[in-house]
Amino acid sequence: MNEIEFKKIIEENEKTENFRGTMWYRAKELLRVGYKTEAYILLLATWNFARFRYFMTTFDLKKFEKTIEDVQPIFDKLKDETFEKANFNNLELQNDIKTIYKKLKEIVEQTGTSKLMALTNPNLFVMWDTKIREKYNINDKARPEDYFQFLINMQNRFKDIKWERKDKSLAKAIDEFNYLTAHEIFD
Repeated sequence: MNEIEFKKIIEENEKTENFRGTMWYRAKELLRVGYKTEAYILLLATWNFARFRYFMTTFDLKKFEKTIEDVQPIFDKLKDETFEKANFNNLELQNDIKTIYKKLKEIVEQTGTSKLMALTNPNLFVMWDTKIREKYNINDKARPEDYFQFLINMQNRFKDIKWERKDKSLAKAIDEFNYLTAHEIFD
């Protein structure tokens, strides 16, 4: 990955703040002050709206909140993990990530799952969507193993990027790069 091109695309995107970007930071703030359900719903409604609108009519809020409660101890365990330093060969880390993914995917599908994971730990998790999965030749049903392999691939692909910024994690910048290039906004 060309670091100059990577940073140029991220910087160009930042010049045009949009509604979705604003909602990301508002959802992060809701999460920070303890409104977990509200943060997740806001993110899904604005960042995964294409799918979220279809399952809103059958969305089981109590089951969703129970699932979030069930995976929270794993999120807590991973809170200090970063994308750059994560040892994805560690079986315990693999199992933790796959467990979170599997449980959330049952409720919010594959794209929503990666977004909730990234909101909870933006230093570790890289988001994806249908176009990003297409870009990297990943089956759209995206099993936990597929997401985990995606993280490994992203770590390998972007390993030479020197990211010093404190306002945005490398994992979040990779998501933006992938989104912009997969959706051909910047290419």
